[in-house]
Amino acid sequence: MIRQSPYILLLLATCIWGGNFVAGKALVEHIPPITLAALRWGIAFLLLLPFYGKQTWRIRAEFLRNWKMLLFLSATGVAGFNTLTYVAVQYTGSINASLMNSATPIIVVILTWLVMREKLAWTAMPGILISMAGVSWIISRGSLTALLHLSFNKGDLLMLTAVLCWALYSVGMKKVAGRFPSSPLLLAQVVVALLLLIPLSITEIAVKSPHIVWSSALISGLIYIGLFASIVAFLSWNRAIEIVGPQRCAGFLNFIPMFSAIFATAFTGESLRMYHLLGAILIVAGVYITNYAMKKRQKHAA
Repeated sequence: MIRQSPYILLLLATCIWGGNFVAGKALVEHIPPITLAALRWGIAFLLLLPFYGKQTWRIRAEFLRNWKMLLFLSATGVAGFNTLTYVAVQYTGSINASLMNSATPIIVVILTWLVMREKLAWTAMPGILISMAGVSWIISRGSLTALLHLSFNKGDLLMLTAVLCWALYSVGMKKVAGRFPSSPLLLAQVVVALLLLIPLSITEIAVKSPHIVWSSALISGLIYIGLFASIVAFLSWNRAIEIVGPQRCAGFLNFIPMFSAIFATAFTGESLRMYHLLGAILIVAGVYITNYAMKKRQKHAA
């Protein structure tokens, strides 16, 4: 039942990624960003291999025939987005990063129109804008003054690049939907991503010579991002894209800052405020309006 419910899958994915934002920000203080990304996907590889290694190997010829698309997906969504995010938060605050990420739904809608020639979903724009307003209200802590006085630096530019990577990945996943089983496809993406990340991680360690103090909390955080954020969330997101397409999925990305605020409140001692509640109401309303408009348009098209 859950596998066939795109909304449950999308909520599960964004909830996990909301926790990933909090965990990743904490982990990157102890582990350099590229190395953190390599460790994350290395854990995911070790967990996926025993279950899907043989199936992935049997269809390797298909992957090799589509190596350009596989490289594209691995570079944008697996290696690119998370690595750029980990690097970006070293230079910019979480307010700016979350605000940049809220632009993803609009970018996905535009890219789907440009790349896949799907009709531009103008009816979905009001809902997307309402969700973005909710995100902005949360990250500005309900202060219009704080929102107007945001400054931008190279971290913000890196985050914008990360957002573009994720939008490209979502559109690319729609193009390969149905061609490959989802779990072997993810494993193949992870393998290619590791081939890209490991040399960069070795270079990063050689240059920075980080002193990593291993602890149970650090290992637990790595398991969380390696298992839940890398496997459960990705499989849920990709399956939802197969069912309803990237445009309808994109609006759910605005749940990530909301879930991040919830986890930050629960685990870092931050207080739950009225602006969290008001922002969450706007996000939920915007996502509902967006999906209602997209569903109605698809019915008319049929």
